[in-house]
Amino acid sequence: MLFNNNHNYDDAVQVAPGIYWVGFYDKDAIFSCNPYLIIDEDEAILIDGGSLGHFPFVARKVFSIIEPQKIKALILHHMDPDLCAAMPLFQNIIGRKDLQVISHHRAALLISYYSQEKINFYYPEENGNIYKFSSGRTLRFIPAHYLHTPGTINTYDEKTKTLFSSDLFAAFTPKWELYADDSYFEKMKGFHENYMPSKEIMSRYLAKVKGLELDMICPQHGSVIFKNLINPSIEALEKFEYGKYLE
Repeated sequence: MLFNNNHNYDDAVQVAPGIYWVGFYDKDAIFSCNPYLIIDEDEAILIDGGSLGHFPFVARKVFSIIEPQKIKALILHHMDPDLCAAMPLFQNIIGRKDLQVISHHRAALLISYYSQEKINFYYPEENGNIYKFSSGRTLRFIPAHYLHTPGTINTYDEKTKTLFSSDLFAAFTPKWELYADDSYFEKMKGFHENYMPSKEIMSRYLAKVKGLELDMICPQHGSVIFKNLINPSIEALEKFEYGKYLE
């Protein structure tokens, strides 16, 4: 098992075969930002590449394990700057004219404002909500609209049974660890109850998640959730009270 919280967070961490955490541990932040890299044979996809401030740290980790030109696509799960702002810098370094940016069209409307360059968008909703590597490995896209923005999606890797869940299953983690433990549910509560709008919308999303075979959940904030904590995490999300910020 790859579970081990005694990592040197200055380096990329392999969290599953071919899947790397390439994030940055910001000791001054109340939640971590977690870009991920999927490597499949001679191709790679970068997920939620991060902010401008974190770009030097993320890029160093990414390009320490793969050549820039092997990255064929960037997945941006929604339009927030903490995961989108570094996109034009990655476009420039990768240098591929055929580089695709995978995002729902509602998010893409705003993502396009981050770059001065033309963006080659790939819209999951127009492509059967799937994306295939050359090997045939399939990524499936799970709608998570209004959690917390219109056009939010998640990515499910069929090969490793991993859900890249964006802001879902995220947490406030001022004392951060890469892997979640039993204390993680309370950390999720504060984040979700203040950032997510309603229990009805969450229930629709969780119904989709329950239909997936899951071994790991990789949120964009917080910690990686392994199989033993997945069902308890889903049950926790079912019980939270959402829209607290309205109060």
